Amino acid sequence: MEWFWTSLIMLGMIVVAIVAITLFQRSMSKPGAHGNMGAMGGAISGLESVFNPHAAQAKLEREEQSRMRAPIPSPGDLPKGVRFQMDDDGVPTKVIIDSSALHPERDVKPIEGG
Repeated sequence: MEWFWTSLIMLGMIVVAIVAITLFQRSMSKPGAHGNMGAMGGAISGLESVFNPHAAQAKLEREEQSRMRAPIPSPGDLPKGVRFQMDDDGVPTKVIIDSSALHPERDVKPIEGG
């Protein structure tokens, strides 16, 4: 008789699981039902640090790098291969772009603009 109660409990658990899945699917088919799914993802991601700590650490590193800003160049720094030709008063008169500095494998002449 013990097998009867065991099988009845198992059958009850299966019926409860089917009803829960059906209700969940119906609630997700309504408009705006996916709005609160982010909280569930946050709760599940907390388990990732327990079961897979390397993946959690890599995710934190990616988030940290995406928040980092690009380094701001100093005001005196010029791009590679760009220089100014100055007159006697120290005023820049020409911009010279040396493309050989940008592409050292090519043999090209600098471009001068006035």
